[in-house]
Parts: sequence; structure tokens; C-alpha cells
Amino acid sequence: MANPISDSTQRLLDDMDPEARAHAEREVAVNSVRAAGFKLSLGEEVNLAKAVKVIAGVDGLSREELTGLKFLMIMSALPYDIQQHVVAFETEGVTVEHASELFAAGSQKGCYLLSGATTVAAADGLSAEEEASARELGQRLKLADKLVNVLIAEARATGLAMRKGDPELVDELKRLRVALFGYL
Repeated sequence: MANPISDSTQRLLDDMDPEARAHAEREVAVNSVRAAGFKLSLGEEVNLAKAVKVIAGVDGLSREELTGLKFLMIMSALPYDIQQHVVAFETEGVTVEHASELFAAGSQKGCYLLSGATTVAAADGLSAEEEASARELGQRLKLADKLVNVLIAEARATGLAMRKGDPELVDELKRLRVALFGYL
């Protein structure tokens, strides 16, 4: 079955200048070392960003959510043209199932996808529709219900801390998130 997220990412990577792609791969390799101790490739980072956009945008992508998505891509060292590719990625018809197919069930990468998507979605407050999509994603990724509940609560708290402009609390919540990833 075709996956519009990974298929469009593969086309992007195939069309890139080999030198530019190699440079982007190196930058992502350096910057995508997650605090939980795993790395994502350039293709995985692009897929992650698109999947975050799908989940966070289930009720429409707000300015705050778009800002969160862009921040995630900057922190991952995705080149600007790839960031623009993600922003332009059309999510109509793209489902939670497509997003869940990107990473192995029960994996730290899947956990990171759920956490990132829910945190970006919570940037403007987590809607019932976004929470339902996050729960479906967690279920499809075969993450324990208790872990999904805690990650959603942490994302909600992080979103609130970001909206209140409390960077110290955001940093503490990041440490909590890293600790949660250790349970996988």
C-alpha cells in the first residue's frame, strides 16, 4: 500500500542534488541525536515532520502549531528547502494510519513521533480531535495506554508552559519526556 508521506519524501530525496543531500544527511546526523539516545536519518526526519503536521493539523494547522513544527525542523537541522517542502506538503487524505506506518510499533522512534506530534498539537491547546488522533496513533504504534496517557498529559503541560512563556518549565518537561522514553 502506498504511503503519501514516505513516498513524497523519497521523491524529494531522489530529486536532490547528491552533494546537497550528502550535506543534509551529515547535518541531520549531527543534530538528530535524540536525548533518548537514538538517531533519525534525513528521510526519517522529513517523514517525522510530515507526520507531526498530519496529527497536529487534524483540526487545521494553527499559527502556533506551524511555529512548533518549524522549530522542530530547525532543531533537526533540516535545510530550509526541505522545511518548505514539509510546509507545502498537502495533508488532505493522509491518515493516522499513514503516520503510524513510518516507524516500528513499540519503538522509541514511534514514541518520539507521538510525543512530537502531540506537543506541536498542544501549542495552541490540545483539541478533542487532536487528542483522539494522538490516542489512535499511540494505539497503532502499539504503545501502552498508560504511556500514551502520560505523553499526552506531558504534551498538554508543555503546550501550556510554552503559551505562558515559561522556558524553565518547558526544559523540565523535556527532561520528563526523555525519562518516559526510557521505558521502551
